[in-house]
Amino acid sequence: MPLDFAILKFINVTIANPALDFLFGYIGNFRLWALPIAIIIFLLLWKGGPRGRWLVLLSVITVLVVDGSIHYIWKRLFARLRPCHAEPAITWLRLFQGCGGKYGLPSSHAANLFSQAVIIGAFYKSSRYYMYPLAILISLSRVYLGVHYPSDILAGAFYGAMIGILILYIAKVAAAEKIILEYSFLNKPDRLPQFNIDKPK
Repeated sequence: MPLDFAILKFINVTIANPALDFLFGYIGNFRLWALPIAIIIFLLLWKGGPRGRWLVLLSVITVLVVDGSIHYIWKRLFARLRPCHAEPAITWLRLFQGCGGKYGLPSSHAANLFSQAVIIGAFYKSSRYYMYPLAILISLSRVYLGVHYPSDILAGAFYGAMIGILILYIAKVAAAEKIILEYSFLNKPDRLPQFNIDKPK
């Protein structure tokens, strides 16, 4: 906890400046990303072929699993108050855009971002060069905005990455065993791309 508070204060207070206020105030705002995400999904479904359709399907499944498990299980189980809901209050905390829900462990933003980085990176290797930096930047913005402790972010990132890997592995096994029906809207979904995950020995 002392280290958590020290890092939180450094990011939230010590390095604070108007430029970072603007950057971090907007970069994690879903409304900013809603239209680009919708366009990308449309293009993947329309022009992406089986690989694009698989990516959309697994991405949606991953979001549902990550969001649902964090909201209904982990945050309620850990019941760790966000820094902006801390009792007693953290007097030096800078709060920008409201606090959000009561509990913050693990961070849903970090979990979703890193799970999607894993999923997308398995289909399009080059995406790793911008997906992971973007995931890190938006995750850090949650600490800068005072709504998460650094450990919330680390826990969320690890959890999201593990869920992403698990879902990819399940999909790969299901395709290899021909569990998934050949004829569906996915256009022969048994023809999965070769995921960049080695089978356990």
